Amino acid sequence: MKDHQFRNRVVEGSLTLPVMSCVTFLSWLLSHSIDNVAAWLTMAMVALLTYAIVECNNQCQLLRIRSRMVSATFLAFVSAIPAFHAITWHWIPAASLLLAYFVAFKAYGQLHPQGWVFHAFMYVGIGSVVFPPLLLVVPFMLFSFSHQLRILTGKAFTAALLGLALPYWMYGTFCFITGWDLKRLLAAWTRAVQPGLPDYSCIEGWQVAVFAFILFLALVSMFHFVHTSYNDKIRTRQYYYCIFSVQLPLLFIAVWFPDCALFTLPLFLTNSVPFIAHYFALARGRFMNRWFICCILLLLVVAAFNYLDLWQWIVLQVSGNVPLSFL
Repeated sequence: MKDHQFRNRVVEGSLTLPVMSCVTFLSWLLSHSIDNVAAWLTMAMVALLTYAIVECNNQCQLLRIRSRMVSATFLAFVSAIPAFHAITWHWIPAASLLLAYFVAFKAYGQLHPQGWVFHAFMYVGIGSVVFPPLLLVVPFMLFSFSHQLRILTGKAFTAALLGLALPYWMYGTFCFITGWDLKRLLAAWTRAVQPGLPDYSCIEGWQVAVFAFILFLALVSMFHFVHTSYNDKIRTRQYYYCIFSVQLPLLFIAVWFPDCALFTLPLFLTNSVPFIAHYFALARGRFMNRWFICCILLLLVVAAFNYLDLWQWIVLQVSGNVPLSFL
C-alpha cells in the first residue's frame, strides 16, 4: 500500500515532469500577453535550465531512485512565481551556478581535473559579471572542491583563477574594441561594495512569501539530508555537501541584497531544489504522504498570493476599467 501513495506516484511517475511542464507553460500564458518577447525569452531560458537539471540528475545520480523530482520541483516553484516569467538575464547567475556544478561534478575522481575546474569557475565568472555578489560563493566553492570533491590541486587552483577572470577579460576587451559603455558593470559593482545596512523597505510581499517558503523547505530538507546521507553513495554525498557549502553565502546574499530579489531568489531556488527533491523523494515516515500534500497546498497558497495582482487585473478587465493590454 505504501508504494501506491500519492507521494510515491508523483515522485516516481513518468508523467510528473511533462505535467509540470504543461502547468508551467499555462502559468506563462496566464501571467503575460502573447506579444511579450521578454516572457518568451525567459521561458526558453527556463526550459534550457530545466534540461540542464535533468542531465545533471541523470549523470550525477542525485537521487538513488528513478525520478524527475528535481526538475519537476524547480518547475513547480517557477510556475508559482509569475515575477520569474519575464526577467530574462536575471536568470543568468542561476544558470551559471548550475552549469558550474555540472562541470565540477564531472571532475570528481579525475586524475587531471584542472580543465573541468577552469570551466566551472568560468561559468561562475559569467554569472558574476551580471551579478557581482555571486563572487562571494567562490571561497566556499574552493573549499568544497578541496574537501568534498578532492579536485583542487595546485594546477586546478590556477585554472580556477584563470577561468574566473576570463569573462572579465573578454567583457573588457569587447568594451575596449566597440566602445561599449562600462557604466552598467561599474554601477553593479558599486552597489555590491557600497557600505551601509540593507534597506528592507523596498521588499514586496510576494518576495517575503517566496523566500520564506523556499527557506523553510530548504532547511527541513538539508536537516533530513545530513541525518540520512549515509544511505546515499559516497559520490552523491560529496555532490550534495558541495551544494550545501554554497547555500550559506547564497543565504547571506539574499538577506543582504533585498533590492536584488530578482537575482537572489532564482539563485537560492536553484541551489535549494536538489535538497527539496531529495527530501520528498527519499524521506520516510507514517505521515510523509500527508506532509507532501500539505506542502503542495502551501505552494498553491503562495502561488495564489503571487497571482493576486493578476486576478485583480482580470476583474478590472471584465468590468471594462482597464485597457486590453495589461503589460
